[in-house]
Amino acid sequence: MPLAHYLNAIRFCLLKSETAEAAIGELVDLLCETRPNLNASTVLEAVLVREHDVGTNISSWLAVPHARLPDFGHPQITVGLCRQGLAWGASSECSVQLVVLLIGDEADRHDFLSVLAMLARTLQHRTIPPSLLSAENGEELYRALLQCASSDEDGVDSDGQAASEAVYESACSMAEKTGAGCLLVIADQPSGLDFAANHPAPCQTLLVTNPRHQINSPDLPFDHLFEIPLHGILPRHALDFALLLLISRNRLTLDDTIVCLYGSSGAARLDTIRLLNAGEDLRVPLTLREELVSGIIDFQVLLRIFTLASELAHEGREGKPIGTLFVVGDYEQVQHQCHQMVINPFKGYSDHEKNILDPSLAETIKEFAHIDGAFVIRGDGVIMSAGSFIRAEVMGEQLQGGLGARHTAGQAITACTNALSLVLSESTGTLTLYKNGSSMLSLKRGS
Repeated sequence: MPLAHYLNAIRFCLLKSETAEAAIGELVDLLCETRPNLNASTVLEAVLVREHDVGTNISSWLAVPHARLPDFGHPQITVGLCRQGLAWGASSECSVQLVVLLIGDEADRHDFLSVLAMLARTLQHRTIPPSLLSAENGEELYRALLQCASSDEDGVDSDGQAASEAVYESACSMAEKTGAGCLLVIADQPSGLDFAANHPAPCQTLLVTNPRHQINSPDLPFDHLFEIPLHGILPRHALDFALLLLISRNRLTLDDTIVCLYGSSGAARLDTIRLLNAGEDLRVPLTLREELVSGIIDFQVLLRIFTLASELAHEGREGKPIGTLFVVGDYEQVQHQCHQMVINPFKGYSDHEKNILDPSLAETIKEFAHIDGAFVIRGDGVIMSAGSFIRAEVMGEQLQGGLGARHTAGQAITACTNALSLVLSESTGTLTLYKNGSSMLSLKRGS
């Protein structure tokens, strides 16, 4: 959810306190006015304990005291402004003017950290925004912070947009000079790309974006739009997967030259151009072309598996990282190379009730990811089993150091069958796709 969802005008105020502890107490009291079931003393104690362990001033003017409480529910934000500043922590240079109190649920670490990250990203300025400092009351402070949040969610930064436009113009020029067959743009969100209409490309233009962000404009200046819901994947690895998608859609041929444009990790603008030749540079994705184009493995099934695995990498389960293994395709051979470690939770259900493309199965699959063993999935998406132990005797190439039994099993099953396997590493969150006993694609998460 966007940050604006967590902002409520009645929980904004101008602080009267002169110390950090008193300011926190003032915000706790304001929170409890809207949540009468809360015990102010309990909340205050939890926040002060956290504050004592690690100071929460994240800039010279901003502090975000926070805590997680049992059975609290969705995260709640309370905000106070102190124009003259408050001494905060051990730093003599810290005179905090904006205090944002964040309280979340002890059992929901992911949602809590997401809100904390949104706050940090929205308020990452070196100095306090004038619109916040000039607020005369809680209502004005609310509107000012809401405006900051909206600007962040729109992702439209005038300097970054100007830089992106200059790089896009250069990419169009490169496409013309090289006779490229397509210009591929990868952007986490599509807002702020309207400038593309001012620079007609000499070839087809393709935009790959993340469906987490709502596309408000139906008239984006690109010939085709594709969505790959891979959360937090490094941009260069997102490019690899985007190219695999385009190959499966027959958007690329062996003779195509492709100009690729994306942002470096953590950047809010387009800043990297790569020139690729499909026949020479896409040998790995092209090895999957036959299965995907022929329908032996439905690309939507593979995309869904990647989506669920990337969500597990991003979210974990119950606040902890998790690893799992998906095996897809060539079920007739795969079933002879594995046996059940536990009773198969999918046995007895009809094919349409256990197809991985059914979005209602997402939480079920994520829960069963806790079970040791693999998900075994037919090429059409029907989940045949979970908790399957792979006992393939044929091994593929030597594994990279540090990889364990899950990767060994994922590699081995593809060495003796025509299946693909996708392994989610519990320790790193990396997704690795195997075929013919070899690693075909590795998608690493950003920091």
